[in-house]
Amino acid sequence: MYNRKLVFASACAGLFLFGVGAITLGSIAPDLRSKFNLDELQIGGLFSLFPVGILCGSLGFGPITDRFGYKLLLAICSILLALGFAGIGLANSIWLIQICILLIGIGGGAINGATSALVADISTENKGASLALFSVFFGLGALTMPFVLGLLRDLVAFESIVTAIGGLTFLLSLAYFGLQFPAAKHNEGISMAQLGQMLKDPLLLMIGFFLFWQSACEALINNWTTTFLLDTLQVNGRWTLFALSTYVAGMSVMRLLTGSVFSKIPASRMLGFGMGFLIVGAIVLGWMPGLNWVIFGLVLIGFGLALGFPVMFGMSSSLYSKNSGTAIGIILVISLVGNLLTNFAMGYLAKSWGIGIFSVGLLIAAVVQALFCFLVFRNSKMVN
Repeated sequence: MYNRKLVFASACAGLFLFGVGAITLGSIAPDLRSKFNLDELQIGGLFSLFPVGILCGSLGFGPITDRFGYKLLLAICSILLALGFAGIGLANSIWLIQICILLIGIGGGAINGATSALVADISTENKGASLALFSVFFGLGALTMPFVLGLLRDLVAFESIVTAIGGLTFLLSLAYFGLQFPAAKHNEGISMAQLGQMLKDPLLLMIGFFLFWQSACEALINNWTTTFLLDTLQVNGRWTLFALSTYVAGMSVMRLLTGSVFSKIPASRMLGFGMGFLIVGAIVLGWMPGLNWVIFGLVLIGFGLALGFPVMFGMSSSLYSKNSGTAIGIILVISLVGNLLTNFAMGYLAKSWGIGIFSVGLLIAAVVQALFCFLVFRNSKMVN
């Protein structure tokens, strides 16, 4: 027996803190670059550690939750997340920062996947809309971090803010230990034959590669926007953080509307509109001058990227309702490869060609993602 509202609220809290973690590195990148005297390639290497950690967390959470349930995994991974936040705030050496980024990635990756699978499991109708509403909390978490850093930039050191977030995350782990969650689905676990069948499913793989390019776009926006604005447009450091917040605000508004006002409209149709917003936003951000155009472009990009993960998580959990955690884990792993490769590539290209290459890379990733969106929904109609 479990209380659905409490479980949903706890999942939202976990996703909120994962959102904080996902945007933290990009938000404090200029501070880390100054504090440790890092160049673009070294910053790119730091960014790439985060998806490596998420990749590790995403590889394991699916089979674990399908076999053992959600409680223990969520509680332990919240502790890892707390240690990572606190460590970044207290560290005075770059190798400690690297370890903490990995901890945030591992804990956050598992929490992201497990809470998404949990909400999909407890949602009985219109999983896409339910997951979109749930995903608002990722946006709220991601919005909070750059906003707070920008607001308190001249009053409190970024290290103190990140350490305080670690304390809040530890409190969440205690809540997870005290809650009841849905029972495990398979006491015997998933077989290798079942896993092999899922890995050969063309539709599931297409969903994964759609999210590959979704993650590529998110990696560019989350981790490189502040550097692009500082070095190319000479935007004030505080305003770069506020501008990044408008991207997250656009994402959150689109998810909120999809999960409430537009809940009767198929989420897949809303996602199609989002691809148009994404491409236009990439063009505006990269080639229209002035801070107002930057903000407009970031809002459009937020609209465009809002529904990728919620819609594809809902589709995957419907395809494999008995192994939803494993199915979501597979597509998450594919998506994180996109994040990892993008950060490495962007660090190398920015060092060799300059940060201006950011705008070209973002537009290419947006167009390819839109193409995979078309392929996914065309093949899903064939399957149905």
